[in-house]
Amino acid sequence: MILSKIRTAVVGLNMGLEHAHAYKLAERSELRWVVDLDEERAAKVAEELGCSYTTDWTSILDDVDAVSLCTPHHLHAPQALQAIAAGKHVLLEKPLANSEQDCMNVIRAAEAKNVTLMLAFVVRFLPAIRKLKEAVDSGQYGRPVSAQGWVEAYLNPVPGTWFASKEKLGGGVLFSHGCHYIDILLYLLGEPARVSHFGTRVGTEWMEGEGTSHGIIEFKSGALAHLVSSWGMKYKKTPAKFQLHMTEGMLELDNSMWKVLAVSKSGTETLYERPKEYPVRPGQNVLFEIEHFLESIATGRRPETDGHEILKSHRTIWAMYASLGVPVNL
Repeated sequence: MILSKIRTAVVGLNMGLEHAHAYKLAERSELRWVVDLDEERAAKVAEELGCSYTTDWTSILDDVDAVSLCTPHHLHAPQALQAIAAGKHVLLEKPLANSEQDCMNVIRAAEAKNVTLMLAFVVRFLPAIRKLKEAVDSGQYGRPVSAQGWVEAYLNPVPGTWFASKEKLGGGVLFSHGCHYIDILLYLLGEPARVSHFGTRVGTEWMEGEGTSHGIIEFKSGALAHLVSSWGMKYKKTPAKFQLHMTEGMLELDNSMWKVLAVSKSGTETLYERPKEYPVRPGQNVLFEIEHFLESIATGRRPETDGHEILKSHRTIWAMYASLGVPVNL
């Protein structure tokens, strides 16, 4: 039984729309506000979810305990710092910030104010990812050898927006979208030792940063990983979202991210599959991370995806961006 509700708000109803629905579903939450610069949209969502709305997020800070900030990347650090200064718990959409210095400023501010800071790395909390982690760590399939991931999508060109700006986005598709899956690779395979990266704007010339990325990680364990991420692929037919080749088998996460298969000498086994009775409703997939955030606030425990944890994947990506390909001299 929940004795007291945590008063919540969501700022930004593009990425934040699922957050708003999840807060409405979460037992610990009392969703009080939704905020968007598009007043008509904010009003519509507020009516649907039975809460208040505004276009000025700073005006509602005295009426909430916790806030989800789901705004453009270059606004994350200043907005998080403002919310933290007001003593609010913050669930911040990825990335933490566009520079390491800004990341550290936010982390230190949250620690000094003794508020919960969590990054909304939604993929980390999906049940299939938890099962994949369990299978890797069990030793039943041996040790990781090689991992491949495919994050292929097509984003309709939006030139002139913050998505097109390398400075505001923080880089290209690897930093903006691939960051979820770099986090998963580190979650599954441990600490990286060396990295390499190639990116291209071919097919995504409207972006200043790379629209297609190929990244490679060598882990301290000796395992290798290769991640393809793109916003420029109009057609795709990837074998899976992830394949992890182990010394005694292979683990596969399907493209829906709701099914995990294991292939070994015993044959093919389904380790996890979305239950048929599982609810299909707005906010359901985000509910896992929202509940973790609210539980962290209620218990005072460190969120799994706090600033220090997520800075690991950010630093890996920044090291990838700093890597240089060796010219070919034929």
